[in-house]
Amino acid sequence: MRQYLEDQGIDRPFSPESIARSREQVFRLENSCARYRDDAAQFDDCTAEQSCTPEGGGTGVYMNVVVNQGTDLNTPWGEPMCVSTEQAEEGGETIELPTFTLEDFRTLAVAPALSTVEPSPDTLKGMHTNVYAVAQPQQFATELGGFPVQVRALPVQYAWNYGDGTSLGPTELSGAPLAPGAWDEPTDTSHVYTRTGDFAVTLTTYFAGEYSIAGGPWLPVAGLNDVTSAPVPVSVWRSTVRNYADDCLENPQGAGC
Repeated sequence: MRQYLEDQGIDRPFSPESIARSREQVFRLENSCARYRDDAAQFDDCTAEQSCTPEGGGTGVYMNVVVNQGTDLNTPWGEPMCVSTEQAEEGGETIELPTFTLEDFRTLAVAPALSTVEPSPDTLKGMHTNVYAVAQPQQFATELGGFPVQVRALPVQYAWNYGDGTSLGPTELSGAPLAPGAWDEPTDTSHVYTRTGDFAVTLTTYFAGEYSIAGGPWLPVAGLNDVTSAPVPVSVWRSTVRNYADDCLENPQGAGC
């Protein structure tokens, strides 16, 4: 996951603090040529310099993305965004960008993580049973307020319900498979069942989201999208050890042979 974030140029951690800040942020587009409104010639020259072709085709103009949060007003954010000429004229000097909310994020078909329990479908009481998740970053194309929107979902936290009244997480630990032939090894995500029975291990993966409107900078979604994987059934058995005195070579019918 760390390498994926680096490859995508994502250097902001999805911390609770950053998500809390995003709830207070309002993003706007600011016409960088507005200062020339009183000089038609300079305004036209500036507009020509800022001309571009928006994603949907046609003519457009670059506008600066700014963020307002608390007393911090019109702080530049990322690269300028290409907006159609019609949208720029309708908005005037500033255009408030639509916000892709957590509710919008949850309407997307984000694929759940692959949940694995080992050993399964059977394990032993008192033995370390390992669980782990494999989740993939995902990207979606949608629309918001007439703007084309790209959304990417990144798995950042995991929570397991072991089915016996105990749970783990949310945690950044996704777990990992055991080495071939290994068993009863404690791991960061393993669990020890203290009673026999049939249980269902349920995994919930929390995805952080970022969205880009019409090719603009990536903006954070305020909140995490929790996606639940299909439960994994596991039967917990007990093992019994008995000592026998018979030599099975001499007495193949002896107890324990």
